[in-house]
Amino acid sequence: MLHLFPKIIFLSVFFSLYHFDWVMPAFLISAKKPTLLCQQSEVIADLTENASLAALQKMSKQTSLSSFFNKPKRSKLEDTDVDNDNAVIIVNKLSSSTSATPDATSSTLPTTPASQPSSPPADLSALLEPATQPDLKEFPRTVINGKARSFSAKWYKEFRFLEYSISKDAVFCKACRHFPPEMQDRGLALNGYRDWKHLRQACERHNACKYHLNAVEKLRGFRISQTSGSVVSQMNRDMDSLVNKNREHIKVVLDVLLFCAKQNIPLRGHRETDEAVNRGNVIELFKFVSQFDPQIEQRLAQIPKNATMLSPEVQNDLLEAAATLLLRNIKSEINNNSAFYAIIADEYKDQAKRELLAVCIRYIHNGIITERAVGFVAIEDMSATAISRKILEVIEPLQLDPSLCVGFSFDGAAVMSGNKGGVQAILKETFPRAVYIHCNSHRLNLVLATVSKSSVHVSTFFETLNSLHSFMTGSSRHARFLEMQKELNPTRQSLELERSTDVRWSSKSGSVKKVLTLLDAVLEVLSEYGDSSNSQTRLEAQSLAHQIETKKFIFLLVTFAKLFDITDFATKGLQSPTLSIVDCIDLIESVKESFIGLRDHSQPQNEFGKVLSLTDDLTKKHEITLWDVTTGRARRVPARISESIVMSAIGNRQAVRNDEDLKLLWDEILDRQLAELASRFQDDQYGIMKAAAACRPPTGTFEKALLHPPCQHYGIVIGDAELSVFAQQIKRKVTAGITFPSLMEVLDSCPQDIFPGVNALLRVILTLATTSCTAERIFSTTGRIHTRLRSSMGTSRLCHLTLLCHERELTERLDPDEILKIFCEKPRRLRFV
Repeated sequence: MLHLFPKIIFLSVFFSLYHFDWVMPAFLISAKKPTLLCQQSEVIADLTENASLAALQKMSKQTSLSSFFNKPKRSKLEDTDVDNDNAVIIVNKLSSSTSATPDATSSTLPTTPASQPSSPPADLSALLEPATQPDLKEFPRTVINGKARSFSAKWYKEFRFLEYSISKDAVFCKACRHFPPEMQDRGLALNGYRDWKHLRQACERHNACKYHLNAVEKLRGFRISQTSGSVVSQMNRDMDSLVNKNREHIKVVLDVLLFCAKQNIPLRGHRETDEAVNRGNVIELFKFVSQFDPQIEQRLAQIPKNATMLSPEVQNDLLEAAATLLLRNIKSEINNNSAFYAIIADEYKDQAKRELLAVCIRYIHNGIITERAVGFVAIEDMSATAISRKILEVIEPLQLDPSLCVGFSFDGAAVMSGNKGGVQAILKETFPRAVYIHCNSHRLNLVLATVSKSSVHVSTFFETLNSLHSFMTGSSRHARFLEMQKELNPTRQSLELERSTDVRWSSKSGSVKKVLTLLDAVLEVLSEYGDSSNSQTRLEAQSLAHQIETKKFIFLLVTFAKLFDITDFATKGLQSPTLSIVDCIDLIESVKESFIGLRDHSQPQNEFGKVLSLTDDLTKKHEITLWDVTTGRARRVPARISESIVMSAIGNRQAVRNDEDLKLLWDEILDRQLAELASRFQDDQYGIMKAAAACRPPTGTFEKALLHPPCQHYGIVIGDAELSVFAQQIKRKVTAGITFPSLMEVLDSCPQDIFPGVNALLRVILTLATTSCTAERIFSTTGRIHTRLRSSMGTSRLCHLTLLCHERELTERLDPDEILKIFCEKPRRLRFV
């Protein structure tokens, strides 16, 4: 200890020269270490007066005078709290007595290494509490450089970040205390500040430093996060709000699109720019709907022009998503019931001369026979291989079990029906148990088309009808034809003549019935134009009048009107999507029986007599006396066919001269009808029609021999006991007066768990598609969509619109959220999920 006294005496003399208050600050400021020197002087005082152990411990931290004066420089950031780091603060007043109490003796703020900052006092506020700012009547006084100083509550107002610790008699920065800087051992942040003389300067420097501003911002953000959530959660809420707005916006767009799709309303306009008067139905309808929803209208005004979700590309994507969801729903209906199904397909050429293929699926859902459109695609190659490939591409996404496919229904074109290289033959490689059924509606139409060309008399009759249609559709003649109808029948609505074609069902029927109804107006117009100054018009009118004003023509007009009344009933019945093969058999057999009844002349009041009587009435009304237009010599029939049964026209036509000739013509037409029906509706390769008839009460016998062929083909096992019990059950119900209008009622009486084999056979028979009319209806839908003004529509949009419109019932039930989920699988400018 003795070797320290010379140094102590030297330092005492050195500091005694600057013991005045007005000199010391100037010196200390110039030296940039005021508090350090102050601390050193207090340590000297402790050593000289008291020689206390605490003073010696403080002195031992500064081993030499050079280390005291040559301390490393601090950065500007460290200088902000330099007054507090080494300040020595004396509680109350210094005492010269060595036996003074601890409160009266000098005490210093312990210096703590930067790596071990002192813990904050317990009497300060928690993070979410207000700053601890006690307003004491008298704060503890501290002697600094001979003057007693204390904290004042007025500093709270000037520096709101301050908080005062009573236990430590020091101030802290609330923000920096909870969010301290990376460089620790800061007075206001960690250890507290007690240099009341330089408090203002320290607070001003602290208030401007970077780490304090960061701490204040962190504290503010933390408080906000406790009330409104963290930054991440707040961002999530903002994002959720934005997503909800986007979803509400695009749902309106989707509703408008689906509305237009269901109603066959065109979507786009000729010009869709902002300057266009009419921007198309979708945009105009969206703007109209948004008028009743201010949020949508405001959203439309704020949203970027490249993200309005009204572009043609977005429209196509939404339509595709809706069509995809529709197909998924159909897939669920089929797969959830493990249902048998049949494939229906047909091709069609639209106004743009594109070949389109429609594919449908027939199945039983909830006890109802259902036919759904599952695909409408463009096809470039019309070969059987290409068509088969397209059908498989449409069916594949549905993930159907090939073993459950029971049949196909196509038209009779060779490319579809060929036994070796046709579509049905190629598809049987994938669906081995499927049976090809030629569309019965097409069959019946072929019967009528063949009969219309069966003889010269009949073919001339239908050609005359078409020529009459062409003549009456001329501009001036058409107007006069409508005027004549009004003059002759003022109360009847004006009608148009129809053209007879082979490809349109019921077109021949419409053509015949319209001419019969408008016969008086037709004859009057022909008579007027027969005296026209235009030689071409006069010649056409006279030629038509010469053909029509005969008893034979009127007889054929009445005859075919009678026949088409019968066939129209069957044609419309065959087009029903719920028609089963049993119903189809009943319809065709009913037509045959009706024709046989017309052929019967045994009754006095037979149908021929009624037709002849009506013919006589019309000829008398219109003063028609000529039997036929042919008066020349009859051509000789070749000897090789003189004793043969002639099934088609041979170019030899006998003129009709009396009622007996009309009777022969009547019989010829009916015989040809019956022959065509018999030849086109007799194939039953797998005995399905016989089995279906055997299952139909009350005439059905449920004979096992009749049910065996289809059961063997489809792998269905029906035990003798099962069949016997079920047959007895049906007989008891029939005896009790229960009727079975169709085979579906029989299926309803056949629980699958009790009669599994019979139930499976009934479901197969009901699932077999008898016609391809559903595909034809898809083409009708396409025709309503793909009009002349919409001829430039893309194939993808046309196909999606056709599916959504044709399956309007399913489209109504589509979930918008599910559509948007599919829509968002592609990258978008806006967030929707």
